[in-house]
Amino acid sequence: VVSLGGVMGIKPIDVYWNISNPVFSGYNHVIEVNKDNHPWEYDQVNIICPSGVNSTEKHIIYSVDKQEFDSCRIANPKPRIIAVCDQPKNFMYFTITFRSFSPSPMQMEFKPGQSYYFISTASE
Repeated sequence: VVSLGGVMGIKPIDVYWNISNPVFSGYNHVIEVNKDNHPWEYDQVNIICPSGVNSTEKHIIYSVDKQEFDSCRIANPKPRIIAVCDQPKNFMYFTITFRSFSPSPMQMEFKPGQSYYFISTASE
């Protein structure tokens, strides 16, 4: 598979997290962040939940390791939940800021040069 005023990347990347998004078909789901940024700049990704009058699609999005990602199975008994898209009638999104430190102890920290993996469970 994302601030301080004036210290972020150019523009957030929007990822529409739904079953009809072609980025999720196939095997190459890479979003490159923080490329060519200055040390004080941080890219962000907006995970946009499925929504609409007729939408029933729901997702729980998890941060997983490469093995879990490759197998599309969560093995960790206490997986890290990134977002819960459980209100398909309402517009919802979650912003992930890709920085190596976090002002909040509950937020993820992203180290330069490492890969991070996200998967979801879905229901309709």
